[in-house]
Amino acid sequence: MTKSFETHEVISILMKEARRSMDHEHFEDAVIKLQRCLQLEDEPKGRLPILDDLGYCFLKLGWFQEAVNAYTEYLKILPSDNDGRFFLASAYASLKWTGDAIEELRTILSTDPNDVLARHDLALCYRDMGWMKESLEEMKIANAKAMIYGNTNEKEVVKSSLVNLEQEIENEDEDGSKDALLFFILLIAVIKKSSKATLLHLYKCRP
Repeated sequence: MTKSFETHEVISILMKEARRSMDHEHFEDAVIKLQRCLQLEDEPKGRLPILDDLGYCFLKLGWFQEAVNAYTEYLKILPSDNDGRFFLASAYASLKWTGDAIEELRTILSTDPNDVLARHDLALCYRDMGWMKESLEEMKIANAKAMIYGNTNEKEVVKSSLVNLEQEIENEDEDGSKDALLFFILLIAVIKKSSKATLLHLYKCRP
């Protein structure tokens, strides 16, 4: 048994344990295991799933700077991955680095204009900047896209956000929902992660 094979086996076991911890929302425990995996894995492609899970754990723990670091490294390896870019935007928005979040979300939409959750979060970021007209326009587009391309969760959350935004504008309350930005950003990140996991499961189950 070679050392490289042994290392591969250790990483595989740690990844399974980390994901089991994530399933039970024991994110700090998962972080410890994932960081050990990073220490052992030096191949860029092998680091991708580790960084992806690690970044998500950081988001769930509220460790947003660490999430930025993880997804930045992830995108250096795979810059075309829109899911990784979405989570980076979520971390930026959570840190109130709204301009950076907007840039990443626009990059996603430049290659995939039908990404419902990216449009939703872009509308929220416009709202955070105080750009109410642009926010409402973007949320309406997100809602229309959700009716065509979205799953049940995406349709519900986008519709709810649109209704809340319309009410806020009607009541001329430009500060009332700012505290809700972090909640919605993290909620959408969870939905995105769940959708990605479902797609991966379906792909693996194909004959």
